[in-house]
Amino acid sequence: MQRTISPFIALFVSFGLLLSGGGLLTTLVGVRMSEEAFDTRVIGLVTACYSVGFVMATWVCAGLIARVGHIRSFAAFAAMAAISTLAYPLLLEPWLWGLMRLAFGFSLAGLYMVTESWLNDRTPSERRGQVLGVYSIVSYVGLGGGQFLLMVGAPGGFELFSLAAMLIAAAVVPVTITRIASPALPVVERVGLRDLFDASPLGVVGSALAGTVGGAFLGLAPVYARGVGFSDGHIAWLMGLSILGGFVLQWPIGHLSDRFNRRDVLMGVSFLMTATSLGIVYMTGAHEWAVIGMAVVWGGLAFTLYPISLSLANDFLEPQQMLGASTSLLLVHGAGMIFGPLIATQLMTLLGPAGLFWTLAGAGLLLGGFAWLRQRIGPPIPVGEPSTYRVVPQEAVYAGGLDPRYEAVQLELDFETDTTEAPEPEAEP
Repeated sequence: MQRTISPFIALFVSFGLLLSGGGLLTTLVGVRMSEEAFDTRVIGLVTACYSVGFVMATWVCAGLIARVGHIRSFAAFAAMAAISTLAYPLLLEPWLWGLMRLAFGFSLAGLYMVTESWLNDRTPSERRGQVLGVYSIVSYVGLGGGQFLLMVGAPGGFELFSLAAMLIAAAVVPVTITRIASPALPVVERVGLRDLFDASPLGVVGSALAGTVGGAFLGLAPVYARGVGFSDGHIAWLMGLSILGGFVLQWPIGHLSDRFNRRDVLMGVSFLMTATSLGIVYMTGAHEWAVIGMAVVWGGLAFTLYPISLSLANDFLEPQQMLGASTSLLLVHGAGMIFGPLIATQLMTLLGPAGLFWTLAGAGLLLGGFAWLRQRIGPPIPVGEPSTYRVVPQEAVYAGGLDPRYEAVQLELDFETDTTEAPEPEAEP
C-alpha cells in the first residue's frame, strides 16, 4: 500500500489543501451573504454560479491542460481560485460575488481534471482501486475538515477569506516541486445523453437529482443554519459532520448496492433521505445538536446517491463506455447543481429557512418514486459481471477511469487495434 501511494503523496497533499480552502470558502460565502442580508433568491443565484463555472470548465480546460501541461495548469487554476477568494471582502456586491463563484467553480473543475488525469495516467491497473480509495478519502476529509476552520475567525471580516486563499495558494507548492513526470491527458469520447438515457433512465435522473440535492445543501445549508440561529461553531459542525457522515456510509451502502438490486437500494436510500429531511424540518428550532445529528445521517444517505446512480448506469453499458458515460453524467449532475439552489431559495423565501429541507425531501421523494417505477416497468439489470460500486467524489471528472475493469478493457481494445492494423508479412517469392 505504501509503495502504491508514495508516488502521489505530493499530489494528495496539494489536493487536500485545495479542498480544505474550498470547503471553508463555500460555507463562509453562505454565512457572509446571510449576515449582509442578501435577498434569499440572490443567494441562490450566486450559489448556482459556482456550478455554471464548473460545467463550463469541463468543455474548455482539457485543451488548455493539453497545451501547457499539468503542473503549469495546476498552478494557473490555483492562482485563479486564490485571486477570486481574496476578492470577496473588497466589494459586497452580489454581481461580483456571483462572478467570483463562477471563476472559482471553473478553476476547481480544472484542478479536478489535472489531479484525476494525473492519477489515471500514473497508476498501474492492479492498484487503481487502492488509489481511488485514497483519493476519495482525501476529497471527503479535505472538504469536511475545511468546514471546521470557520470557528477560527469571524465571518464578518476578511481574515477567513485570507485563510482560505492561503490554503489554496499553498496547494501549489507540493505539486510544483515534485519530480513526477507530467502525464498525457486522457482522450474521452462522451456517450450521448440520448443514448445514455435510453440505456439507463434511472441513472441519468439519479445523477441530476443527486446534483440538485448536493448543490442546494452545500450552498444553502449555512444560510439555513444562520437563519434558524446557529452560531458559527454549530454551523461548522453541521457542515463538517454531514460531509464526513457521507464519507463513512459510502462503503456499507455501496456494499448493499453491489449485493442486492441496485434500483431497490437507490429507492430505499432516496426515501430514507426524504424521511431524514422531514425530520430536520420537524427539529428546526429545537436544540442545535439534534439537527446536527440528523444531518450526519442525512449526509450519509445523500452523498451516496450519485455513486449509486453512476454504478447503475454502468450496469447497462459496455465497459469501454464507462469513462465516457461518467463525463456525460457529470454534466447532468452539474445541471442539477445549478438548478438546486435556484429551486431551494424559492421555497426558502416562501417557507423560511426550513424550505431548504422541504426541497431536499421533495427531490428524494421524486427519485425514490422514479426508482420504484423503473423497478416495476424497466428491464431487468443485465445478468453477468455487475459494475462495481466505487466511492467517487461528488465532482469527479475522470475518477471513473480508476476503475480496474475499465483499464483492463482499454488494454484489450488497444491490443486488438494494434493487431488489426499491423501489416501482414509478404509471402516469399
